[in-house]
Amino acid sequence: MSQYLHQAFQDLRIRKNDVTNDQNKHRSQGNSAHLQALEEKIDSLYLMNLAALELLQDVGVSRSDILRKIEEIDLRDGKLDGKVASSSHCKDCGHKVSPRRRHCFYCGANIAQLQF
Repeated sequence: MSQYLHQAFQDLRIRKNDVTNDQNKHRSQGNSAHLQALEEKIDSLYLMNLAALELLQDVGVSRSDILRKIEEIDLRDGKLDGKVASSSHCKDCGHKVSPRRRHCFYCGANIAQLQF
């Protein structure tokens, strides 16, 4: 009887580990897809920035002017940290909204974003 209970308990642990393994595999695949999408966005943003910088230099804007503007934009949130402001406010309801969101979480209003 003891051997039977031990075997049943062992089988239960094995099944639990199989389920956990499947969940981790699924999560890993999701992370890989998310990483791929982020890499594509970074590549696209890099190309847009490179084009903008080259166009600015073509019309006579100096590298130091560009760097000063980057610093000015970075300081808009009060911190020189290489990041834009962490949140903004919804124009309809006034709640704080992440700049990554396209719609307000609270009222559903469209959040204005730069489109290229």
